[in-house]
Amino acid sequence: MAMRVRYWDDLETNTVQIEKQFLQQLLIEQGVFQTPTLEDVKYFFFSLPSIIIVKGYALGFTSNDIKAMISQYIQENKSSLMQREALKIQYRM
Repeated sequence: MAMRVRYWDDLETNTVQIEKQFLQQLLIEQGVFQTPTLEDVKYFFFSLPSIIIVKGYALGFTSNDIKAMISQYIQENKSSLMQREALKIQYRM
């Protein structure tokens, strides 16, 4: 969880800001939210499985491999995400 908080609270690194915008756009493209706020993106980010967080942190969330993993996660959990349900974080690596 500390890695998630550290990443999310980083307001100075340009790459992090670009990746947050990327995640916001991905939520629009996947039809989860029409106009996601930063809070919507934060909810989504904190719900991602640990494997995506770790690999995204290492390779960048805009990497094609990470984008594919995120898209798959969205498709598997789309209705829950749309309703902003509390999702159990998957920690299995």
